Amino acid sequence: MKIILPGGCLVILLVLSVMPLSCSKETLPVGSRHRQMVKILRDIDRRYSSTYNIFEPRTKLRRLDSLLADPKADPYTTRINRYRKAMTLLEMGEEEKAVRLLEPLVRDRPDDLRVAKGLALSYLRLGERSNCVMDHASASCIMPISGAGIHMDERGSRKAIALFEDILSRERQDLESRWLLNLAYMTVGDYPDKVPAVYLIPELKNESEVKVNPFEDIAGDLGLEVNNMSGGTIAEDFDNDGLIDLVTSGWGTRERMHYFKNRGDGTFEDRSSKAGLEGITGGLNIMQTDYNNDGWKDVFVLRGAWRREQGCIPNSLLKNNGDGTFTDVTIESGLLSFHPTQTATWNDFNNDGWLDVFIGNETADEAGPKHPCELFLSNRDGTFRDVASSASCDVIQFVKGVSSGDFDNDGWQDIFISSLDGNRKTSEEQGH
Repeated sequence: MKIILPGGCLVILLVLSVMPLSCSKETLPVGSRHRQMVKILRDIDRRYSSTYNIFEPRTKLRRLDSLLADPKADPYTTRINRYRKAMTLLEMGEEEKAVRLLEPLVRDRPDDLRVAKGLALSYLRLGERSNCVMDHASASCIMPISGAGIHMDERGSRKAIALFEDILSRERQDLESRWLLNLAYMTVGDYPDKVPAVYLIPELKNESEVKVNPFEDIAGDLGLEVNNMSGGTIAEDFDNDGLIDLVTSGWGTRERMHYFKNRGDGTFEDRSSKAGLEGITGGLNIMQTDYNNDGWKDVFVLRGAWRREQGCIPNSLLKNNGDGTFTDVTIESGLLSFHPTQTATWNDFNNDGWLDVFIGNETADEAGPKHPCELFLSNRDGTFRDVASSASCDVIQFVKGVSSGDFDNDGWQDIFISSLDGNRKTSEEQGH
């Protein structure tokens, strides 16, 4: 096995198929382990609900409310905290509350462009919610915005347009406001004709020279509408009936997974609760695998990406029980660890006929805690052992993508690692 890093970095590693197998560990009943994992995820969500967690707006909001309740706070500090509360509400999707906080701040200080831009953005987001989310159409939020994607309720975008034009009249080089102004005009069907020439970004609607048939968003008609943050999606035949089912996840630590069974008539049924996915939350990325060679596709959930030290959240291996349900077997399989990640690759790295998994973890700060990559080899009994250190592939980088394949046709699966820091070092290691 060889590990390849971008920019010409090559690490060659050999993992022999004769590596000794460890004995299976005594475990609690499967159901107990599943419930234990649900409790771990719930406890982590509570523990990370800290004012110091920049990814947790709920706790920031509580702290800001306490600061705004201080009768001794001076007017300048109160204004700053009201602005911060409004932007936190915007982050939480509470646009109307954000607008109510920001409007008096702008009236009081129209020259404060930061607050004015916050209000303009809140108006734009309010228009997006009332049109693209609450009245979703197949063309909603698809660039360039046209046809059914144009807002029927123009109030949010019109107010945003007025504010962005005022901001640009004072700060001509504000490229962000210029872009958002053009976007706002597009949402009401007035781009490019009514965009002031001095602020116009031309050719945003130009047709490509390459003609393609655009995709149409039909999720709502199929029963697949889920409002989550960014997450993963798997299209796979999970019940072996010859039809493609769907599993989805969301990045937030409280966002539940969904299992949609294909009915065979072009629609799907949400069987998430029946499938045993209650309490299995989070996951910026998910992938299918068959870790135990039983012919039923299982699910691997990757968590913690981008969150730095707030991302020490365990991944989950969900066993497909073959009856429409899944069980979290992370603990008894030996895959329980606490590192931020969004990427892994399943392959048979030691040619024993069983899938192994390499996980690319994220070390954000060289001076901070280390999160080395992990290589778990299958013990061929549903459990795994981590051999990353002995195989010299415990790479410590901010890893954002990994894949595997036999790039040199030598019969051994190799690993490609893509990292955020663009490391260019080349090294080789050969051993047994």
